[in-house]
Amino acid sequence: MPHLLMIGECMIELSQNNELGEYKQSFAGDVFNTGVYIKRCLKDSAQVSFLSVIGEDKMSTQFLNLMAIEQIDSRYLYRCKSNKMGLYIINIDQYGERTFDYWRENSAAKQLMTLIKQDNGNMDFSSVTTLFFSGISIAILSPDDLKDFWKFIERCRSNGCQIVFDPNYRPTLWPSPKHAKDAFEIAYSLSDVVLPGVDDHKSLYNHESAAEIASHLEAKGIGEIIIKNGDLELLISVEGKRTKIDIIPVTEVVDTTSAGDAFNGGYLSARQSGKSVTDAVTYAASVAGCVIQHKGAIVPKTCFDKAITPLM
Repeated sequence: MPHLLMIGECMIELSQNNELGEYKQSFAGDVFNTGVYIKRCLKDSAQVSFLSVIGEDKMSTQFLNLMAIEQIDSRYLYRCKSNKMGLYIINIDQYGERTFDYWRENSAAKQLMTLIKQDNGNMDFSSVTTLFFSGISIAILSPDDLKDFWKFIERCRSNGCQIVFDPNYRPTLWPSPKHAKDAFEIAYSLSDVVLPGVDDHKSLYNHESAAEIASHLEAKGIGEIIIKNGDLELLISVEGKRTKIDIIPVTEVVDTTSAGDAFNGGYLSARQSGKSVTDAVTYAASVAGCVIQHKGAIVPKTCFDKAITPLM
């Protein structure tokens, strides 16, 4: 059975619930969202684990309850006495686009590599077949911790684990564009599959098109490249062979918060189930299309299950 490990941060989410300024509380984080959608798509045919750090407070315990409901394995989840989960508020405009305010300076997830080192190798990652992380996963780490993180990725890869990376560039999380670019170049060099967005590369590399991005990444020898571009056509490159795939836009967009995460979850699920890259992209687009028609990063399970056929 495939065992997928998600590495990153999950935060407390407060999303605007009505015009009176009342907010609904939930949990979300890019790689965690992806893990939830993978598990919903693959059901019992795959194991999904989350490697991160949360607090020992009531909210962190509520998050553990959510993981249990979503059947996300918590064996790699550390708990920290001194820090709690980060928090963000999301506001959505009439077009479904969102803005964020964050409180994550003391997020427990920043302690990940410290706790892994203190654990002295007691965690066993030998069963993991695919490891997924993002630009946010590495942006919250200190320079020294990031060095340890790369060593961890290298060890997993040397043990035969497939490495998947989504740059998910957030400028405010990085000291400078150069710091982000240096980290992304290392991440790309260690990855077997990458899932960049055109906006990520336009902001950081000044790449103006998916073709430019493909050329940049193909030169690094990455075998599987999926370049997302909102509701426009996707460009895929498999061992250097490129294909464009049209996407049918969703007409009633409610909230685009987790569109990319849902796409990643759908894509990785489809690939794990044996679908071709092209078929996986089509399936991933349907998952993302479902998610952006509902509020919140993680849509109600009943709504998701009605719209999306699981991969069994």
